[in-house]
Amino acid sequence: MRESLHSAGVAELLWRTEDGPPGATGVVPLMLGGRPAVALPWVHAETARAAAGADTAALVLSDPRLTGSNWEPLAAVGRLTLLEDGDGSVFTESLLDQELRKHPPSRVLADSHMLRREHWWYLPRLILVLDVDRVAPVARREGPADAVLAVDDGGLQIATVRVADWSASPLELRGPVPDAEGPAVLIGQELSVPDVERWTVHTTTGRYAGDRLSDVRPAGNRDLEPVPGLFARVRRQRALERGCISALRAAGHA
Repeated sequence: MRESLHSAGVAELLWRTEDGPPGATGVVPLMLGGRPAVALPWVHAETARAAAGADTAALVLSDPRLTGSNWEPLAAVGRLTLLEDGDGSVFTESLLDQELRKHPPSRVLADSHMLRREHWWYLPRLILVLDVDRVAPVARREGPADAVLAVDDGGLQIATVRVADWSASPLELRGPVPDAEGPAVLIGQELSVPDVERWTVHTTTGRYAGDRLSDVRPAGNRDLEPVPGLFARVRRQRALERGCISALRAAGHA
């Protein structure tokens, strides 16, 4: 697991919710003290706290893009602990080098001491550390037809599946599907390689039973976002800055 985490570029983070399909988002997989971790900017405070409040979560390595030679697809399942790194000291000391290696967009904001002073709001993080109960193999995703399925049947059942037709209802899922039934989510990711400047994470929810997803609520968009122009890049960074600073102030850290 540690070798795969070290070699992985992106991952899927999934967690149980109280009354619906599992939550899901795309993340950069890191390691803190030998344990799987992710470090979300403060603009994602709501997501971080929702995941930390779940009784079960999973970090899934299914995407072969941007991986090293020791990568293998797997799902690490356990429970998350949230560390509110309000001054960025833990992230800077223990996780920043990993993120700069894996996530090229971070280099624009934090690849030197000068950049870190200018973008100070990017270093404080909400760090989610996974206490692993079990590790299970999953299949690797091979393209846009593949997604990670998480079914809540009182726990989290994880599998990589292929969607026969995204426009169908119900969705027919192929592959080694889980023997489970309950609210479910399909999460997929599209990213530009190698720069990861564009990163589209899409989720489709419904109820899973017998290799089908019914009551489908489709993702708004599953395609890779278009190449942004200069002004779009500036607007995106400013929105990230404003969101991080607002969340830090609300939590008493800025």
